Formats: sequence, C-alpha cells, structure tokens
Amino acid sequence: MNNLLYAAEHQACFNYKQDSNYFIQVKHCLPGCEWIDTVQATEVMILIEGSMHLSFDFVLNKELHTGHMILFAPGTHFKIRSQEGASLLILRIRESIRLCDCFSLNQLKAVAVSTEEKTDLLEVKPILQTYLRELRQNLQSGLLCAEYMKLKCEEFLILLRAYYTKDELSSFFSPVLHENSSFTDFILKNYRRVKKVNEFAQLYACSLSNFDKKFKKAFGISAYKWMKGKRVELIYHEINTTNKPFGQIAEEQGFLSLPQFTDFCKKNLGDSPGRIRKGISNALKGEENK
Repeated sequence: MNNLLYAAEHQACFNYKQDSNYFIQVKHCLPGCEWIDTVQATEVMILIEGSMHLSFDFVLNKELHTGHMILFAPGTHFKIRSQEGASLLILRIRESIRLCDCFSLNQLKAVAVSTEEKTDLLEVKPILQTYLRELRQNLQSGLLCAEYMKLKCEEFLILLRAYYTKDELSSFFSPVLHENSSFTDFILKNYRRVKKVNEFAQLYACSLSNFDKKFKKAFGISAYKWMKGKRVELIYHEINTTNKPFGQIAEEQGFLSLPQFTDFCKKNLGDSPGRIRKGISNALKGEENK
C-alpha cells in the first residue's frame, strides 16, 4: 500500500476533514448486523463485498450482492441486514447533480422507462471497478481531503454518463428526477420534520398558496398528495421493519388515537397494521425456510 506523503500537512489543511464521512465513506457491516439510518443528502450506496437485505419505503428485504449499487434521495429511511457481513462504499452528493457540464439530470426526464423495465439497481461495470479500486486505495492510504472526495463524486457521475445507457440512468436516478433546485433540496431534507402542508410552508417562510405553487412546479403534484404518499411509505416501513408498538407509531405520525391510525392503514395500505405485520412476517419466514 502506498504511504501518504506529508500527512501532517494534509491534516492541517482546512480541506482535510477529520470526519472522513463528509463526501465518501466505506462502511463495514459485521456478520449478523442491522444498520438503520436516514439519508441526509443524495447517496449512492455500492456493495463492494458480501451481500445484504435492504428495506426502504415500500421495498422490503431487497437482496443485494457484490457489485450492486443503488441511489437514495435525501430523507429516505432504510434498514440493512447482513447475515454474512458486507462492505459498502457510500458517495454523498451534496450539491446539484450533474452527469456532465452538457447533460443535466433534468434531461433524463424525457427518457421514458416502463414499469416492467424500471429497476433501482445498477451493476458495477468494469470501468467502475477500476475507479472503485483506486479510490479505496487512496482512502486507505489516508487521502481524506474533502476536495479530493468531491472530485471523485463528480468523476463517478461522469463515468455513469459515459458508460451507462440513458434508460439505465433514468431508472437509477428516478428518486431524484424532479426540478433540481434549492427548493427541492429543502423539501427532501425537511419533510420528515412536519406533519402538515401549512407547517411546511411556515418552515419555508412562505404563504401556503405560494408554497403549493412552487411545490407543484417542482414535483408535479400537490404538496398534500406528495406528503401523504411519503407518510404512507414511512408507516408501511415502520410496521414491517421495526418491532415498535402500533400505538407508538401512531403517536409519532400524529394520529390522535390507535383506531384512527388503524382506519388510515386500512384505507391506504389495504389492511390493519397487525395483519400487515403478520403477513410480511409469515412471508419472510417462508423465504428463509426455502
């Protein structure tokens, strides 16, 4: 392994972040581990070793193997389980996403991908394997400069643009395919802090009518419908990936009573919380016994 020269000078530089998680992180999950977290910035998670099961939103126990990568929008709450252990490389894209100077993310909106062809996973191609190998070597050598990591994130996006089809990229970036702006960043980073649209408008220091206009322009639907969809996703995730009592979930999600929460689940998820959790639990046991 190459040794980093003048390490003290690098560490004294204001660009050298003592927190190596600033843009890029290598995360090691021990066998039998569970990792639960909420994404703060747009994140690309690449499985570089091992295998794992991933749950987020309406996705439960999606199986990932070495060479799979997935993208999460800010605010996504996920749970990872790994029986044999896994190593992940996480790239955090903290600024506007650009695949290159001449091709913005918004241009992928024009690429129609059918539901049957749509996938949230991409396979790491050989050119990216080379990129990942060199990146890991430099990180292990102690090159933890924030500017270096920022440039490597930009290089990653350029490599995607160069070596993956527009159909593949449209599917991969679908969680963040909306009008890219400071407003959408604000929405994705803060929507879990509020329960109602008027609270969101107040947080943004904007009138309710102007807030909803901006929201429709950015996301294509009303703020109410979008927030309700996110609430349904989160409740489904909490029911099926945690052991929280239903009363606790109901309280955390702003319901006045457990019956009100149950009625909401029946209307939006098709059944009571208890039957939903039991059905998923039985399905997972069936998969484990195969």
